[in-house]
Amino acid sequence: MTTKNKVLLLRVIHEDGDIKLLRHHNISFREIGEMVEASVEEGLLTNTDDMIILTDQGKEFLDKNIGTIKERDKSKWIELDLKNKIRKIDRDEVFLPAQNALSFLK
Repeated sequence: MTTKNKVLLLRVIHEDGDIKLLRHHNISFREIGEMVEASVEEGLLTNTDDMIILTDQGKEFLDKNIGTIKERDKSKWIELDLKNKIRKIDRDEVFLPAQNALSFLK
């Protein structure tokens, strides 16, 4: 289990988040279960009465490593809008698109 995946798991559990975040990072349900078991064995999580919560050690690990999940490369999280891209125009040229050609007005 990578540190990034471990931090993602701890963050989801700490914030009562949705498991979809882990699935978005291509982590299977089986791997999520194995990660939870490994984190319990490491002392980062505790399993009590149908609740999985972070231990103090888990909170400390999360605070220390939260920077590993911050994506700094914008190209990985901002998708290009190629359908509305227009050709490069001169400085003196004015572009007025047709109203029905603008997809964000629909």
